[in-house]
Amino acid sequence: MSFPLPNHELYALEDRVQAALRSADDSALDVLGYGEVTLVLKLTTSQGSYACKRLPVFPTADRYERYKHTLTDYLDRLERSGIRAAHTRLWQRKAADGRIVAYCVQEALPADRLCSRLLHTEPQSWAVDFFKRFLDHVDRAVTPSFGLDAQAANWIDQDGELTYLDVTTPLLRDARGREQLDVPLFLTSLPWVLRDAVRLTMSKSIFDKFYSTRGVLLDFLGNLHKERLDALIPAFLELANARLREPITAEQVSAYYRGDARMWELIQQLRKADRFWHRSVLRRPYPFLLPPDIAR
Repeated sequence: MSFPLPNHELYALEDRVQAALRSADDSALDVLGYGEVTLVLKLTTSQGSYACKRLPVFPTADRYERYKHTLTDYLDRLERSGIRAAHTRLWQRKAADGRIVAYCVQEALPADRLCSRLLHTEPQSWAVDFFKRFLDHVDRAVTPSFGLDAQAANWIDQDGELTYLDVTTPLLRDARGREQLDVPLFLTSLPWVLRDAVRLTMSKSIFDKFYSTRGVLLDFLGNLHKERLDALIPAFLELANARLREPITAEQVSAYYRGDARMWELIQQLRKADRFWHRSVLRRPYPFLLPPDIAR
């Protein structure tokens, strides 16, 4: 199944993004969400509505093509592992300097069916059923070479079937354990003085958790604190530990969440400082739109 890409509308969307970068004002954009690295925008057209995830700008066409190949492989692996992913197409625009601006485009799905929202609105019986289905997907799919960023906000439940949304960071490793993702590209939103240090000392630990069932579940459960869904953790822990050789404790979930929150809070503060440097000292646009302060 495919869908038409509204090319002229996407060109206009990117023009609005460029204007927002110049002015540091994103009020003209319909923001669906801010990821830690990327931005998701809603595009409403006569052909329908789309969720458009703006990727880091590719410095060369070759690096864009490598990303496209990795994404295609990842979508194929998701399908073969029995996970239904949202239909995704890549759209790209070449700048005058040869760089590539690209978006992952999906047809907009009903926001009220996001699992992170349903966990707030549905009874616990629904939550338990969802988590059992979620565990089945994770058990079946995750391997040392194939990972999932599987927090609740990355799933939508339609007609009793889960659909995985966040495919824009393809989590694939080769036989030597090396990321197939262009990790330096996805670190470009960090201040330049930090990029090499993070790549060399932290990127493995950031990604490792996504390649084991235990790590994926720890990350999922930790994010329940951010979603203010702490009350679900005991029931979910009981279900998760029934499938794990090494059980997860509530204390480990809390400690994981605190550490993850501190890391991303520090990174956001450094991004703000970098934005101030760009705009106030260098007198040039900051090349990223930062999220508002997040309650963690």
